Amino acid sequence: RIPKSDARPPYARIRRHQGKDKHLVTRTDSTTPIWGKIAIVALILIVGGGYVVKMLTNPFSGMDFSIYRLGAMTIFDNEGFTQDLYSPTLNDHGVIKPPFTYPPFAAMLFLPFAFIPLEVGKVIMVVGSAVVAWWISTIIYNYVNVRGRELPLQQYFGRAGTIAVLTILVVSAGPWQRTLDLIQINPFITALILADFVRPATRVPRGVLIGIAGGVKLTPLVFGLILLVRRDWKGIATLGATFFGTIALGFILMPKDAPEFWFSALTNPSRVGGLNFVDNVSIQGWLLHFGLSESAAKPIYYALALVTIVLTAALLYQLERRGAALAQVAVTASLMVALSPISWSHHNVLLPLLAAVFIMDAFPTYFVVQPAWLRVTATVFAVVAVLGLYLSPIRIASWFHGSVDGLEQLAPGALAVSAIPAFCLWVTMTLWSIAALTAPVRGAKVEPVQYGSVRSDAPLGWWGARALVAESAESVRATASREATA
Repeated sequence: RIPKSDARPPYARIRRHQGKDKHLVTRTDSTTPIWGKIAIVALILIVGGGYVVKMLTNPFSGMDFSIYRLGAMTIFDNEGFTQDLYSPTLNDHGVIKPPFTYPPFAAMLFLPFAFIPLEVGKVIMVVGSAVVAWWISTIIYNYVNVRGRELPLQQYFGRAGTIAVLTILVVSAGPWQRTLDLIQINPFITALILADFVRPATRVPRGVLIGIAGGVKLTPLVFGLILLVRRDWKGIATLGATFFGTIALGFILMPKDAPEFWFSALTNPSRVGGLNFVDNVSIQGWLLHFGLSESAAKPIYYALALVTIVLTAALLYQLERRGAALAQVAVTASLMVALSPISWSHHNVLLPLLAAVFIMDAFPTYFVVQPAWLRVTATVFAVVAVLGLYLSPIRIASWFHGSVDGLEQLAPGALAVSAIPAFCLWVTMTLWSIAALTAPVRGAKVEPVQYGSVRSDAPLGWWGARALVAESAESVRATASREATA
């Protein structure tokens, strides 16, 4: 029964039901408390008065977006820009002279920005990134509430206010700050990947959006591992067909640039930056940061990469048994960052979701049945990883160096310290994967997360969330009515 002391209406409560209604999340009261309204205003000021103003007043802000736009401008030589798409440099930022590092398909997607002013394009990208951050925060909010738990101070901020606070925390994270400073494409890549796993996928097979993301930036193709673990052959075929379709489109519409990218620029590591720069958080990155030479690090990197893939696949299988789709996405995102020879810290935009997954899935389900020493060890590594990466390696390095300038000449000791969070994240994920292979986890009789009629926690975002949450609210009202009648 509902306690009499709880004066909230039935639809404002979160309840766990038995049977087919188990683990339903309800829509909270639509009224936003004053603290929630303050949080929403603060978010608007941070995005609008902070990042947008900074981006418009700082000529070096949005460096990566300027490259995307210049790459698109090469197609029709907009504004008299006549350079080749894969020339050694498209823009000159003093010490940094970045080239265009993406497939021709990416240049075609950015073509609309070639016809509008640079500043307008920057505003669109920043606001769009903030919208993605809000959506990820909404997914985290629903992810926690669907498990019958509340976020700290949620009752004081309300639903919208709590999501606003989460969004502030997300955009304040190191990966997101760097992303917004550079105006990177990563939030939109992440949105495509998440959308492919949270959408119903009834008419259009899963894998289409991942294939498009892979056509823009190759690393998202690793999310096909989730489909492989699920034995979703249709999804794998769809992913492959979509990805190869983006390649074919490049060869058809950009016949000069496509061969140059796929047969030359793609295999040129100098085009993406130095392997030993402090911001490289991949396995190869922290091996080099810890003092290994490139020749010594290379075989170790390949060995660790292979082990990491195998262990991650085992973990994904156990997550699949439990219907933990969001955890699968977060885990695979960490694998993507670890495997790439160069993964800048701003590639890790799903760090907030991964932190939530640690709290909601990893430790309550996998580490709880492990020996105390393993639980404590995993906890320490996870805390150091999340906090360190939230701050970002560049910020940590700047404390030792005294400035964010000249980090290419960072002292070896400072370089090694800045690599500790990335290393700790890899250790945490490895320990979690090993825990997934232990007998108590493999032999456990599990019931997948039940969200309405869907045996998965995936429909916690996008259009699926709205329909299912509304359905859940009706279910709670009906249950409360039955209890009151009884």
